[in-house]
Amino acid sequence: MSTVVPINYVDVLGASQLLRPYGIATDDSLNIYVAEAANNQITKLDERGKFLMSFGRGEGGLFKKVGKLAQPAGVAVDPAGNSYVADMKLDCVFRFDAHGHFVMSFGKRGKGDGEFNHCWSARLDAEGRLWVVDRNNYRIQKFDAEGNLVFKFGTHGKNEHGQGEFDYPGDLAFDRQGCIYVTDEFNYRVQKFDPQGNFILKFGKSGYGEDEFAHPRGIAIDSQQRVYVTDTYRNCILVFDLEGHFLFSFGGPKKLGGELNRPIGIAINKKGSILVTDNQNNRIMVFSTN
Repeated sequence: MSTVVPINYVDVLGASQLLRPYGIATDDSLNIYVAEAANNQITKLDERGKFLMSFGRGEGGLFKKVGKLAQPAGVAVDPAGNSYVADMKLDCVFRFDAHGHFVMSFGKRGKGDGEFNHCWSARLDAEGRLWVVDRNNYRIQKFDAEGNLVFKFGTHGKNEHGQGEFDYPGDLAFDRQGCIYVTDEFNYRVQKFDPQGNFILKFGKSGYGEDEFAHPRGIAIDSQQRVYVTDTYRNCILVFDLEGHFLFSFGGPKKLGGELNRPIGIAINKKGSILVTDNQNNRIMVFSTN
């Protein structure tokens, strides 16, 4: 039985600034970092949507340019303000400092350790380790801050009953115990793993019911340990508890221009505000809970 939790529509941010936003992250100062796949950059906004800076367009001379993004899909920010960006076209991860200057990159196209095929999302855990969704290699890879591989898990499987098998994973999130939740898009589910990558449980199936998915993409967990999943083709967010029991769902406000159109990324800031990249509307939708 679902639990009704009021979700309040708060604001729209970046409507005149963003182009095809994908991943989204926030820092301890409530600033917002958005991966603009079509603008080849990361855009940083303050909590109210004021433009602060953009970066990732490249630095240096014409023939020695470094740090140039091609199609950023995911972004994560550490406590020092360093940004880690997963570029799904270049198949590598970029690191930028708090001022948006290029520091380093790692990875290349391939199937080997530390290589990627459509790296889609980047998330930092409580210990500062970087987890990357290697979408078309159907796996998750974990790295230290310098880009050294720590371990990986996942195999390909188009099977809603398979454990640890993915058919195009999309994003991941962590609960307080360090367990990992991964959206498994074309198996229409979320899988939960322990910190060592061992399968615990799964939830969701294909459909349009209250606990079913059409295309689960982004995922985030709030301070109440509720799991929020963006469903890109249902244009809504579905919310579950840590055991996968459906709680409630919500979408954009029912007014002209208010509905979501292909939501992808989701982040929850320190205040509990829920930020969703509204990809086809080129904006961020902000919600809150009572």
